[in-house]
Amino acid sequence: MVIFRVTGSLPCYIYDERATDKSTIGLDFLDMNRRIVIVVALGLLVTACSPGETAEPSTTTTEVPAPTTTLEAIVPLAMTSPSFNEGQVIPATFTCEGPNFNPQLDIVGLPDETVTLTIIVDDPDAPVGIWDHWVEYDIDAGGGGFTIPQAAGQIGIEGLNSWNLPGYGGPCPPEGEEHRYFFTVYVLNGDLGLPPEIDSAGVRTAMEGKIITQVVLMGTFAR
Repeated sequence: MVIFRVTGSLPCYIYDERATDKSTIGLDFLDMNRRIVIVVALGLLVTACSPGETAEPSTTTTEVPAPTTTLEAIVPLAMTSPSFNEGQVIPATFTCEGPNFNPQLDIVGLPDETVTLTIIVDDPDAPVGIWDHWVEYDIDAGGGGFTIPQAAGQIGIEGLNSWNLPGYGGPCPPEGEEHRYFFTVYVLNGDLGLPPEIDSAGVRTAMEGKIITQVVLMGTFAR
């Protein structure tokens, strides 16, 4: 007779000699459980010894989009002359003591909406008040740069200076005096529609509401 008892997780048996045969039943059952234990142990051993699957870290690359537009450098409005710098002496060539023609003026940074230019050159230090040396308007221009050449002659519509003459008349202060001369260019969004030989007062009135901006270059001269 075979008596089974469970100890822990494994069954065991007690053999009773009173049994008439050696009862292979208990032996077979024991052998089966041993096989189960061996299989389970091998499974655990394989699991423990096998390298686990290692998940590769996820990498995300963020591409920075290339700029679709290129901003052009903004050029500020400015006016210079190759003949004199701001606040410096105007060469005699451009005065009543020389050939008396206008100096070259180089303008950069004109806005895109520019249509015409007006130039007025005046002397605020004259004994009789402001004296106009050059009035010219409806000078065709556009955005970007523009050059008024030396000895330009007529480049737009000529107004009247304070000598009551059209065109340019250079600095000519009284002897012993140094005066300032302001070369002012007005940037307009249209034509003035004036006839020739209008004085500076009439031109200034016609420019009202049409001036986009303006730029000035000042030089001095003494006799």
